[in-house]
Amino acid sequence: MSRAIFLGAGALALAAAIVGWRINESSSPETLLESKVRPPQAAPLCPWREPESDLKQFFPGATRYETETRILSGLRVELAGRLGRVPTGEENALHVYRIFQDKLALGTVLTRRVKGDYGAIELVLAVDPEGRVRGLRLQRLREPEPISGALQNPDWLRSFEGRNADSSWKMGGDISEVSAAAHASAEAIVEGTRSLLILLAAASLTNVSGPAVPPYH
Repeated sequence: MSRAIFLGAGALALAAAIVGWRINESSSPETLLESKVRPPQAAPLCPWREPESDLKQFFPGATRYETETRILSGLRVELAGRLGRVPTGEENALHVYRIFQDKLALGTVLTRRVKGDYGAIELVLAVDPEGRVRGLRLQRLREPEPISGALQNPDWLRSFEGRNADSSWKMGGDISEVSAAAHASAEAIVEGTRSLLILLAAASLTNVSGPAVPPYH
């Protein structure tokens, strides 16, 4: 009888130990793997890859440039009305390169990625102090020939010059038409340019933030 009691007590103790171990396991932190998983991040800022050559092309008298960040998240309703669509998350802020000849403001450079048929297309947009396009360059694209040739045709790029946020941007009318194969990517460039000008116009209503960059030489 005593042996049965002893065995029963041992079994109960073993069961209690197992239950305690499981409770301890379930209550212990299980974050070692989770801590290595980072939440999705926004697409990186489109860099300005060749400022020296771009300044020589669009602002030949430039001696320096400064960078600003304008926060536009408080203007989403106004921007939606002007853009004709809901602003994207990337349009909550605008990174602006202000171009100077000593202390004289010459204009602004903006960069942006748009989606072409074959991948991202990176725009460099030069704007004069009145908000008109001074020049446009595609600093990176993956479109094959003959699409890339049509998009980088100097005559087509020149059709953007002089336009501002309030201009008409119809392809085949206000902006020169391109081949059918290049049309979709060209439309993305047109919309990206128009959007940048609208964001730049809105940026005048916001405060400046962000560090300055060294002078351009």
